This record gives sequence, C-alpha cells and structure tokens, in this order.
Amino acid sequence: MWLFFVRTIKFALQGFFRNIWLSVVTIVILVLTLLSVTTAAGVNVLADKAITSVQEKVDVSVYFKPDVQEKDVLNVQNRLESMGQVKDVIYTSASQALENFKIKHAKDTVILDSINQLDTNPLGATLVVKAQSITDYTVIMSVLDSQEYASLIQDKNYDDNQKVIEHLDSLSNRVQRIGYIVSGVFVIIAILIIFNTIRINIYTHREEIGIMKLVGASNWFVRAPFLVESLLYGLLAVVLSLAILYPLLSVVGPQVNNFFEGYNLDFSQYFSAQFWQIVGWQVLFATALSVISSLIAIGRYLRV
Repeated sequence: MWLFFVRTIKFALQGFFRNIWLSVVTIVILVLTLLSVTTAAGVNVLADKAITSVQEKVDVSVYFKPDVQEKDVLNVQNRLESMGQVKDVIYTSASQALENFKIKHAKDTVILDSINQLDTNPLGATLVVKAQSITDYTVIMSVLDSQEYASLIQDKNYDDNQKVIEHLDSLSNRVQRIGYIVSGVFVIIAILIIFNTIRINIYTHREEIGIMKLVGASNWFVRAPFLVESLLYGLLAVVLSLAILYPLLSVVGPQVNNFFEGYNLDFSQYFSAQFWQIVGWQVLFATALSVISSLIAIGRYLRV
C-alpha cells in the first residue's frame, strides 16, 4: 500500500513538472475561477445584508396638520399599534417638533427669527411608524391613506424610502447575475483546461502506461497519478487564491465599508470571520472540479 502511494505521488509530480507551463495555466484558470466564485458568493451575502440593514432603518414618518388635536393623533397611534404588522410607533407632539426644529437650525438666525415672529406653531405632531417586515408597509400605508385619516395627515415620507430599497434590490440582482455569469464562464474554461491537461499528460505517458500494463499494473495504479495530479492543481489553486484574496480585501475592504457607512457592514470582517468556511468550500469546489474533469479525460482517453 505504501509503495502504491509513493509511486502514485511520484508519477503525479512527474506529470505536473513535465508540462510545467500547461500546469501553470491550469492553476491560474482555477485561481481565477475560485476568486470569481468566492467574490460572487461574498457579494451576494453582503448585498442581502445591505438590503436587510437598509430595511431595518426604513420607517414611515406621518406628519399631521398643525390644527389637528392631540387626541386625534393619539387615536391614530392607538389604531396603528393595534395592527400586527406594526413593530413600533413613536409620537412627537407639535411642541416637541417645534423644539427639535429650533435645535436643528440653532445656527440659522434667519429661520429662528421667522419662527419666533409667528403667533402659532407652524408644525404639527408626528408619528414615526416601524413595521415588522418591509412587506408590511403596504398594509400600513393602506390604513394611513384611508379616507378616515385624509383630513388629519399633511404628508408621509415612505415613498422615498421605498425607492431606495427598490433601487438597492435592483442593483443587487444585477451584480449577482453578473457574478454568476462570470463564475460560470470560468468554471467551463477550468473544466476544459483540466480536461486537456490530463489528456496531454496521458498522451505524454503513453509509453510508460503501456509498459505498466505489460507488467501487470492494475487499472487504478495507472489512473491514480492523473487523479492526484488534478487534486494537486486544485489544492495549489486554493492556496494561491487565498493568498491573493485576503491581501486584496485589505485594499478593497475600506472602500466598500465607506460606501456602506452607517449600515453596520464590514466587508473585510465578513471574509475574515468566514475564513475556514471559505477554505472548506474552496477545497471542496476545486477538488470536485478537478477530479470530475480528470475522470472525464481518463474515461475517454485512457483505455485501462
């Protein structure tokens, strides 16, 4: 058994170095495939987190007319709080809204002088409504848009938030589709490259294979070196892809984090936290891709 293992490794290394440039090309294609698949998967996860993070920040601000009585606003609040789709409702009185406005524009003396010259409060009460789920806002908005509250409500700001989510979701879908297409192209190229590499190695070793068969070598003894060689391509590609990916993240990560500033997303931290999971999936993917391609080539060109 030990002799079989040693000879298998020996012949695999001979095949690897005998066509070194072809081996290098194979590994480079595998590295690009792993990088594209890993990046596409990471972007997919982060896009979902980004949408979720944005959705968590979405709410509906309901602005009431200045002459609406407080009891009427509280009635609307009670109605919303009784709905299963509503997670939370925050009430801001007209007087508090005016105070908040003055604090916000404390350095703008023109606005403050204009407000102070008014005899009445120009601002009405506000309700900030947060739903259990992003899909629940449709039901909430249908209640707020009803004729019952039309005379009380001056404005609502949900439409702007809805557009942000729709644009982000659309962008996420486009990025995912592009990532999958690029990954698919590299997977096909990798399969073809490995297939042809093993095929050429079989042709190069044809005399040795013939001699081994003459002296009674088993089929697996002949086939094993080519499978080990393909595994070597996959493992080297995993090591190189990780060696490229993580230093690259240290450069790209801060730029992505700045883009999502305020949304509790950390591109580099995600890949760091998922390091061993990424390694495991890359090893599984690379070895499966290499072995399947090799088995196809061996089955077609190695008649043993």
